[in-house]
Amino acid sequence: MTHDISQTEKRRRKEIAEHTRQMITKQLQIDNQDETSIMTDYRDYYLQISFSDLHPLMVFCLAKALTHPGTHKRCEITNHLNLRSVLGSHAINDEVGCYSYRATHWLDTELEADRFYEILDRCVDEANRGFVKLAV
Repeated sequence: MTHDISQTEKRRRKEIAEHTRQMITKQLQIDNQDETSIMTDYRDYYLQISFSDLHPLMVFCLAKALTHPGTHKRCEITNHLNLRSVLGSHAINDEVGCYSYRATHWLDTELEADRFYEILDRCVDEANRGFVKLAV
């Protein structure tokens, strides 16, 4: 089954993604960006926000360095966190010593700064919850 999207709907989704991206670049000091993502630091995390105007989605990825080597227990904790996380997923990468939290949000309406920060700060709160359990 394919879902055909009208040209009007494609344009509307693209405009919403562009508006959101412009709003975010005015709110945060952006370190780097490309055609799909913007990157910066936010509340002690490396933050990447990616956009897909076709779907329409905004994806937050928060990452932070881990200082302790990986253990089997850490994998169990990550699995447990993901079972209880409704908004996103927790991951660890022991090869680079990194914890990350990833959350996807629909961009079906224009997003203003206060709503953006509400979503972002909830993501950071969830990332902090996971990081504290995994960084021990």
